[in-house]
Amino acid sequence: MGTQKEAIRLAIRDELLGKYREMHAKGKDVLSTDWLYGDFLLSLSKKEEAALEEEIAEMIADGLIEYVGGPKPSYRFTTKAKDLLCL
Repeated sequence: MGTQKEAIRLAIRDELLGKYREMHAKGKDVLSTDWLYGDFLLSLSKKEEAALEEEIAEMIADGLIEYVGGPKPSYRFTTKAKDLLCL
């Protein structure tokens, strides 16, 4: 079970970082809440939603994203994420 959960979390991380790359990011770019809550979140199962919450918490702890706030939680990518992706 742990391996499957890790695979889901890695897929979610890849999706989030892929979205960042797709944005042609320059650092400190905010992840689109329309995409996160409208497109991405709606495509996830309940199990994947739980993994998303865990992965966002881990990405914050790893210094890849930071919480911004707003009516719906929003997140900003850090320069560390930019450096990781060599953008």
